Amino acid sequence: MTAPTASTPRTTAVLLLLDLPRYLSRHDGAELTRALNELAGSPELSTTGPRWWSAFDEHARHVGRLRLDATSPEAPQGLHPGWEWALAVCAADGRTRQRALAAEALPLGEHPLLPLLVVRCSDWAEPVRATARAALVQVLAHSGPAELARAAAMAWSCEERQRGEDAVRLVADHLTEAPPELWQRLFTDPDHRIRRRALSAAIALDRCDTPRLLRLATRDPDAVVARSAAEHLLGSLVPPGAAAPVTPGAEAVLRRLLASRASAVRAVTVTVLRRARRPDLAEPFTADRSRQVREIARWVLRSHGQDPAAVCRARLARPGAEITPGAIAGLAECGDAGPADAADLLRPHLTHRRPAVRAAVLQALGTMRPPAVTTAELLTVMERDPASRVLRAAGPLVEAAASSVPRRRLEDLLAPGRPAPLRAQAARIIRATGTWERLEIDLRLLHDADPELAAAARCDIQAWGRSASTRYARPTDGRRQVFLALLPAAATVLDDWDLRPIRSLLDRPGTR
Repeated sequence: MTAPTASTPRTTAVLLLLDLPRYLSRHDGAELTRALNELAGSPELSTTGPRWWSAFDEHARHVGRLRLDATSPEAPQGLHPGWEWALAVCAADGRTRQRALAAEALPLGEHPLLPLLVVRCSDWAEPVRATARAALVQVLAHSGPAELARAAAMAWSCEERQRGEDAVRLVADHLTEAPPELWQRLFTDPDHRIRRRALSAAIALDRCDTPRLLRLATRDPDAVVARSAAEHLLGSLVPPGAAAPVTPGAEAVLRRLLASRASAVRAVTVTVLRRARRPDLAEPFTADRSRQVREIARWVLRSHGQDPAAVCRARLARPGAEITPGAIAGLAECGDAGPADAADLLRPHLTHRRPAVRAAVLQALGTMRPPAVTTAELLTVMERDPASRVLRAAGPLVEAAASSVPRRRLEDLLAPGRPAPLRAQAARIIRATGTWERLEIDLRLLHDADPELAAAARCDIQAWGRSASTRYARPTDGRRQVFLALLPAAATVLDDWDLRPIRSLLDRPGTR
């Protein structure tokens, strides 16, 4: 059993022990009691998330109360009262769970155990649910921001359960007037799903001010949280149908959002620039590193009668140090920039000092229609440019025209002594020339000195054996003889399952 919901060794150990067979041995019971006692009162218990408590509830269902022989040398001093209640409230017997939820049995001082009370609000037994709801109302009435935040996180995690909405409703009654500390705890929860739900609740209750939304939009690592915060903030700063220009304060917020590292935040912010009538702020983003942002920026410029292609051409006329991959891609994506015109602007940057820019130039030239770079030029770049990014950009372009590349040229790039990335790319291009060329080069590379190249060849042979070409195609007699010569050496590496489709083809008569 694995415990992906636990975050520390001690919480993991508890779930592992709970997952043992229903009837615990004396030794296992002692180990579980010791693990629970060590966890009681520890800081990690207060930071354990809803997923762990759900797993605890599931695994503890058949454990019941631990009963150990007090005279046993393995017996600990006794199970912590809070854990006694936790095991009882998760018991398989509904009457046991209901008794644990009675007012006089609630461990009111054990705040970390509050999630289990929330879980019982969605219990499958109606009497248990009713008792749990009454108990939760009583506990929440005397809970501080930390406890209320834990209850809200647990209730949201149970929302998709059958009857899970009861706990959500009870907790929601306490969120309207909750102090800012509660929202701060929820917005810094390590689980992005809790932060998403907290933002939704805060917006619905109008508990999010501009500074908080701006922090979430610019700092939260989850793209959904950041984008949602940005969208709500932009809706208040630049409402739809606004007739007046944006205020200086709103413009300052716009600039903060435009500087976000999250492309989703930049995208929604650039979109708003259209109704804000600020194409000047959108112009730099025609060279953004995100294609989506570039497309939106061009749309904003066109909406205001400006030509994005002219903007992109002017940008490439600047000093080379200011050129970025986004600027290269931006010009190539402009539909109204002629291929010849764009190619003339892009080619000088094939020698740019930054590999990312050189790779972007190759990608832009190769994707033009018709392509503005020849296969021979691409092969030369692959051979001479040591940057792996450039090789990754040129390789697929050559693969698209693999059948027209001289085999001798590719064999030269594949020769021992060449850089490993170049050899690997040359092998991929040869495989793209045809099904029999693919099989031949894979069989030859099985014993290559480069272990990665040999492993890739073996994996590709396995994929080749599952392809449709192995069922309908026939090799020529000449190529069949080549395969027969390579097969003995291949048999020392491949197993019978991999060799079966190859031998099946070689047993069939071929074509001349």
